[in-house]
Amino acid sequence: MAEPTQEDTRHLTLPPSPIQASVAHSSSYYTSINSSIRNYKYENGRRYHAFREGAYLVPNDDDEQDRMDLGHHIYRLLLGGKLYLAPIKEPQRVLDLGTGTGIWAMEFADEFPSAQVLGTDLSPIQPTWTPPNCVFEVDDFESPWLYKQPFDYIHARELGGCVSSDKHFFGEAFKHLKPGGYLEMQAVYTDFKSDDGTKDKAENAVVWMKHMVDGTAKFGKPLDCAIGWKKAMEDAGFEDVQQQVYKCPIGQWPKDPKLKEIGKYQAAQESQVITSYTPAVFSRVLGWQDDEIQVFMAKVKKDITSPAIHLYLPVYFIWGRKPE
Repeated sequence: MAEPTQEDTRHLTLPPSPIQASVAHSSSYYTSINSSIRNYKYENGRRYHAFREGAYLVPNDDDEQDRMDLGHHIYRLLLGGKLYLAPIKEPQRVLDLGTGTGIWAMEFADEFPSAQVLGTDLSPIQPTWTPPNCVFEVDDFESPWLYKQPFDYIHARELGGCVSSDKHFFGEAFKHLKPGGYLEMQAVYTDFKSDDGTKDKAENAVVWMKHMVDGTAKFGKPLDCAIGWKKAMEDAGFEDVQQQVYKCPIGQWPKDPKLKEIGKYQAAQESQVITSYTPAVFSRVLGWQDDEIQVFMAKVKKDITSPAIHLYLPVYFIWGRKPE
C-alpha cells in the first residue's frame, strides 16, 4: 500500500467517519494518515503542525491551545456572550475555518442543534468528544476548496498571518456559500493604541509589533490584514458588508468594570501571544538567535504589564451576505 500523500490527508474527519472508513482499503490506511498528521515538528521548545509543515508560524502545543481557549473567552466577553454578529437565523450547514481547539464550533453546534457544523484546521488538536452535530477535518483553506455542498454560514477568527491571498480566500468563501449565506471574519488588528499617550512609553512593544508585521509580510501571510477585509469582501461580491470595531484593553486600567475584566484576561493572553508568536517569526523569517529572542520577549512583556502603560487593541468584526 502506498504511503498517504498530503492531499490524501485533506478532509480527513477525525476520528474517521463511517463513510471514510468504508472507502479505505484497510484500517492501516487511516492509521498511516493519522500518524503522518501527528508527526509534529519541534523547534524553540515548542510544537508545530505536521500537515503542510511550515505553512503556519504559531505552535499547536498545550500552551498554545490554552491561549486559544482564553482568547475565545475574551471574544465572548467582547460580544456580551454571543458567538457571532452576522444576522443569521437557523443555519443548517456551517463552516468554521482555522478552528483551533474547536471551542467555537462546539459551542455553536450546541446553540444550533439542528445545524451541521464543520471545523477545519491544519492541526488535529480538537477533542474526541464533541456534540453529535459537530465534526472536525484536517484541511488547508489556502488550497482550492473541495466542499461539494454550499454552506449557510462561514466563520473565521484570527486568520491574520494565515492568508496569502485575499482574492483566493474570499473568492472561495463566496463560491461555497448558498445565496443569502453569510461570511463573518473576526480578528485583532495588529496596532497597539492608547488614548492617553502612554503608548509612547511602550517602545519595546511597538517595535515588537512592527517586527511581527514586517516578518509575516516577508513570509507571505500578512498579520495586519483585518483592516482591509471589508473591501476585500466587497470586491469578492459580498453585499451589505458590515464592520464593527471593539476596544480590547490590555491590563486592568479601564474604569469600566466590563473592560477591566476583559483587560485582565487580555493581559494574560497577550503575554502568551508574545511567547507563542515570536520565536518562529523572529528565527525563521528575521534571522534572530534564540538568546536575542528571549531577552527581547522579556522586554516586551514588561511593557505589556506596566500599570503606567494603557494599551488596547482594535478587534474587527466584519460580515457580509452572498446575494440571493
